[in-house]
Amino acid sequence: MPRKHLTCAILTYLGVIDVERAACDLMKLFFVFDLYTDTATLHEAQQLAATVMDALRNPDKPRPSGECIIGEIARQFSKLSMRCASAGARRRFIAKFDMYTAAVVQEARDRAENHIRNVHDYFLLRRHTIGAMPSFTFLHLELELPDRVFEDPVIQKLEKASTDMIILCNDMCSYNIEQVRGDAHNIVAVIMHHTQLNLNEIMKWIGDYHSRLEKAFLAEMEFVPSFGEEFDVEVRCYVDGLGNWVRANDCWHFESYRYFGTSGLEVQKSRKVVLLPSLR
Repeated sequence: MPRKHLTCAILTYLGVIDVERAACDLMKLFFVFDLYTDTATLHEAQQLAATVMDALRNPDKPRPSGECIIGEIARQFSKLSMRCASAGARRRFIAKFDMYTAAVVQEARDRAENHIRNVHDYFLLRRHTIGAMPSFTFLHLELELPDRVFEDPVIQKLEKASTDMIILCNDMCSYNIEQVRGDAHNIVAVIMHHTQLNLNEIMKWIGDYHSRLEKAFLAEMEFVPSFGEEFDVEVRCYVDGLGNWVRANDCWHFESYRYFGTSGLEVQKSRKVVLLPSLR
């Protein structure tokens, strides 16, 4: 199995093969979009976002000749991979993915303007650029859960806590390769820019904050309300999935080769990384 699919393999413990396949395809879409937009200009990011969203919304519409391949990738994903999605899940996914692409465009704007957000504003944007919310849709992809589940404040707090833990882990693990190219869309870079903390102190800040989020998530789980006998088991599976995603995300960072090459498992044990020389 390609290592970019490890997260999905860990996550899809419900045994729904079609959902696992769709989740793997989603990771491909994320990685390709990320590849194109990481260094894109604002105009290029806007065009890429518009292309992807048009393809997701119109899977039966042929893509125009000469368009970036991301359009056809998104169209095929929407047409083939999302066949197992319920109507409600598809609608929520499209809405959340639209928020994700819009946030990536804003990231490109920040990059073009050399704007480094403060911690609060960074999290507001990063909660969308991390891509967690559209991904969470796959925890209930084939289910017909009512909107009131996702409008519930307890469920929203759990989603936010899960997302923030995913952000902290991803930004910590990706910092080394991102600092090489001067990428400031990272909590480590943000704190370093706005405070006098050194790198080790920032890592401790991240660890302490992650621990508080863990405790808050586990405490909030006790307050999940009943949505009716026909939905409670499925809601519990969704909530468990939010927690499982955090653990799967952590495993993926060390077991894939994306950030640590072949040294991931060694880094996981030692918790030590040698900083790469910056190109800037």
